[in-house]
Amino acid sequence: MYAQVVTFKDSPSDLEDGIAHVQDEVVPAAAATEGAQGLWLVDRETGERLSVMVFADEAAAESMFAKVGERRAADPDRNRPKPTGARRYEVYAHSLEAGVPA
Repeated sequence: MYAQVVTFKDSPSDLEDGIAHVQDEVVPAAAATEGAQGLWLVDRETGERLSVMVFADEAAAESMFAKVGERRAADPDRNRPKPTGARRYEVYAHSLEAGVPA
């Protein structure tokens, strides 16, 4: 199991576009992928966002990102702000459960 943390530093317009992209394309892809969960965090005052995705294994990550790619292909001109960084972490403990309220 591992986590991928992706960071963003958005302008005000990119912030709203980035949130919409996650809600419309990334969250549904994660929900449709066994072994993939995520938390998406925002500080609206600074424009900083974090995507924290947890994967059971590499196959789950590949499957989820393929689903995101399909959604991206349906609207290639949509503004999707670029990340400022990404890191991968080993998950050594967790208390996440299916059905955690959003």
